[in-house]
Amino acid sequence: MKNFRYNTQTAMFFGRGCVKENAAFFKGYGDRAVIFTSKFYEGYPNKGLADVEEAFKSQGIDYLVLDGVEPDPPVETVARLSKEAAAYNADFFIAIGGGSSIDTMKGAALLIKHSDISDPYEVFYGMGAPSHSIKTEVDMPIFAVPTTAGTGAEVTGFACLTRNDTHTKLSMYPVAFCDAAFLDSNYIKGSPDFLIHTGVMDALAHGVETYLHNDSNPLNRALAEYGFRLFASFKDRMRDGCLTDEDYETMILTSYVQGMAFMQSSTTIPHGMGYPLSHIKHVNHGLSCAIFLGEYVMGFKDQSLVQPIVEMCGFKDSADFAAFCRQFTEDDVSIEVSEEEIQQWTDDFMKLDFRLASNPEPLEREDIERLYRNSLRRYIK
Repeated sequence: MKNFRYNTQTAMFFGRGCVKENAAFFKGYGDRAVIFTSKFYEGYPNKGLADVEEAFKSQGIDYLVLDGVEPDPPVETVARLSKEAAAYNADFFIAIGGGSSIDTMKGAALLIKHSDISDPYEVFYGMGAPSHSIKTEVDMPIFAVPTTAGTGAEVTGFACLTRNDTHTKLSMYPVAFCDAAFLDSNYIKGSPDFLIHTGVMDALAHGVETYLHNDSNPLNRALAEYGFRLFASFKDRMRDGCLTDEDYETMILTSYVQGMAFMQSSTTIPHGMGYPLSHIKHVNHGLSCAIFLGEYVMGFKDQSLVQPIVEMCGFKDSADFAAFCRQFTEDDVSIEVSEEEIQQWTDDFMKLDFRLASNPEPLEREDIERLYRNSLRRYIK
């Protein structure tokens, strides 16, 4: 058995009402808090925010709500919100929302720690590679209340930010773990269909990619396998639009489990290929990954590498798996892609040596171009 590292540092509270049930927990961390969240879609209340506010009021905790989090958070927005948070002089931070809210909170806490450095890009990307440390680089206690079921950011040390200097997304190099996460399926129940879909497909991509990653290990593969079986238990009802209360609980647990799995070896090809769609075409992150996930799995020359995965997920073969992925991306994504963009994105991807090195089969430029072309064929104009 090869040597490996396993690293998670986040406690987890699971179940409906877990925030209010554990209100006294927050009092142990101080009397002032900053809440990071975003403006929810009209007609969809922020139930997580309501519960956290009620919990804080019951404990006499003063708080500031910063609801200016942006999707795929740009470094500049994180820096602006960090300054607002710093002025409040809070004892701890809490993020309510999807990966964007959680990643913004992580980035803001890191900037406050390094307030002597004026350039946020230097803080996020000039302090060494992520693998250089296993210790969270954030001094302040931070907590997460996910309202989507896909990102896994509540348990990983990663924070993926939009770099406007290089026009892409990239995880900041220092790791930042939440002290605790509160998983309540009530916060995702009733969400817009596309938000459910993008979350589930993101979690699925996390599991598939970490399982195939050259740096995977027995523990993170075992976690991913558990996540695949959880996914298989609700996938058909998600497709048919008849999810149950138990399905929502399973869904949010799946996201957490696959977050623990991919924290150990990261992601591979679909995530890297999907970033231009998120950054340039403004496609939700999970759907950007899902567009490539099916073709990626089907494209393996040695199908024995992926057959166990698709079977654990409840599919007959990789073609069946890819058809499922296509169903949701075709329903939820409407973009146009040019031939010039295909070529540019292929060239850009070929510069990502760490992505290419992560894959169990070698990939040449023509392989990446084929993946882009096959995955995006219905969008090419």
